[in-house]
Amino acid sequence: MRKFFIAAALAVVAVFGSTNAAKADFIIRVTDVRSDGVVIDNVTATGSSAADGSGSLVFNSAVGNFKIALVTNITTTGPGFTSVSQSGNFTYLGPTGVGASDTLIVEVLGNKFGNPTSPALSFISSNASPSTAGLRATTATMTSGVIAGNILALNAEANGDATAAAPLGGQLGMTSATGGIGSSSSILGPNPAVGDKFNIPNPFSFYQTYTFSGLNAANGTAGSFSAGSTVSSVPAPAGLVLALAGMPVFGLGAYIRRRRAVTA
Repeated sequence: MRKFFIAAALAVVAVFGSTNAAKADFIIRVTDVRSDGVVIDNVTATGSSAADGSGSLVFNSAVGNFKIALVTNITTTGPGFTSVSQSGNFTYLGPTGVGASDTLIVEVLGNKFGNPTSPALSFISSNASPSTAGLRATTATMTSGVIAGNILALNAEANGDATAAAPLGGQLGMTSATGGIGSSSSILGPNPAVGDKFNIPNPFSFYQTYTFSGLNAANGTAGSFSAGSTVSSVPAPAGLVLALAGMPVFGLGAYIRRRRAVTA
């Protein structure tokens, strides 16, 4: 009888997931790339999560023709999900017209995540909203994905640090949304962007990229973005949840009937 109750409890935990906290380390890299793919400049910042598993990282640096005034990465976890949110402000400091040939790339990586828990079927949902104070971009793209294991570094630039690095590979459940930065705030589409369902690895790394190209701005003009991504366990079918929740009750009823039979 004891074995039955243990099995039932494990089944319920498997459906609802655990609240295993994230204990992530974070990397943010911003790269200014010329139209021919040559890196003008890149800067990387790293940080660790708090003791309770939550965490944040702030990036504040000049990168090539831009001043990245603030990029934050904030992570939260709860039953069956891990969420990350980012916001950034960047100011163009180069000659008017020259920035049109630049591409600005922001990469955000967090590792050591364990919630949702394996082997739960999961999916990613993401959204982003860029805005402007004069800085325009014909194309703005956001991607988000999960990578198995603890990824400790971003890809290095190719050809002796001369060419921009490719994004990290092996992404699961990847989302992608595109748009631009116009004369006012906008939303990248689709909104939200939802990726394919996948079996969550454990541990896993969570990776976001933001790419802004076709920039057209005068010196001193600025733009910003805010975005968020969540990897969540796929909800179990209602009938299965009710059946698992009722298993201990059925087992208790059978136990009582057997006791009565023995007494009789």
